[in-house]
Amino acid sequence: MASRIVGRNQGRRAVLVGVDGSVSAQGALSWAAGEASYRHSSLRIVHAFSSPTTSSPVDMAFVGPVYEGVLSAAEWIVREAEDYARRLAPGIRITGEMFVATAAPMLLREARDAELVVVGSRGLGGFHGLLVGSVSVAVAAHAPCPVIVVRPRPDGSAFPATPTGRIVVGVDGSDVSTAAIRFALQEAARRHVGVTAVHAVAPPRRHRCPTRVAEAIDQQLFAESLDRMRVSGIDLQTRLVHAHPAQALIEASAGAGLVVVGSDGNADLLLGSVSQAVLHHSDCPVAVVRPRPVTSVNRLPARGPQLQLTTSQRLPDLKDLP
Repeated sequence: MASRIVGRNQGRRAVLVGVDGSVSAQGALSWAAGEASYRHSSLRIVHAFSSPTTSSPVDMAFVGPVYEGVLSAAEWIVREAEDYARRLAPGIRITGEMFVATAAPMLLREARDAELVVVGSRGLGGFHGLLVGSVSVAVAAHAPCPVIVVRPRPDGSAFPATPTGRIVVGVDGSDVSTAAIRFALQEAARRHVGVTAVHAVAPPRRHRCPTRVAEAIDQQLFAESLDRMRVSGIDLQTRLVHAHPAQALIEASAGAGLVVVGSDGNADLLLGSVSQAVLHHSDCPVAVVRPRPVTSVNRLPARGPQLQLTTSQRLPDLKDLP
């Protein structure tokens, strides 16, 4: 059971962003501040850290200073994030909280009350050989609400918090893709940008109808399914390509402001192959959307106790930790 010192935010759900002091997390914070402004929501900044433990009273003299240093570093990370977010979005409510917890389980627990979760692609503890860190992938796979993983530009620079590029969304006619399209259209309306809906189908094999005929049939069905979802004032373009869906979306991400992919919400699987590939190789931030809330998030392991703090609180003594 998590140990609470302060209650959750009341009222409208907030945009939740995880920070750890890394460049990747700062990019996520910039994006989250923009999202909160667009949505007229509050912004909740959270940071997880580990505390040193000991069972020996003799070791307390050595662990105590280390613990104080860890707490001071965590407090600094959250305060810096709050100050940075207020400069970016001065008109929204911003809160910062620290948790003695493991990052992914903490984010998933706090996501239950969130409108949207924003994370960086890789934190301070990530291996440089990995394109997207394990925390980001776990949150994208299991969160009960939409998750945006903010990737840097291909050259390594930070992605702009208010991109002007079009929003790309994968479409296949399923309930999952319908949820993704709705999310993409809502984001486009907030950002005043267009949407490109990409429908990828496998190239026709031999002894099947000619390519042009198959393409015409697919294009007609594709257009009819999107006509019911068009929103006045949003430029919705369609693109039918004969390629693997992941390849088509990755190629379409070049120059885009956001790629939106669907997830079936099955927590027994990490992510679908398409979502995984796009998450790791997209040239822009990626939103993972599911058609319904994930109920199995409640079964995720807590990985130890969780203690919640705010930067305005007096820090607890080491002996008071659960």
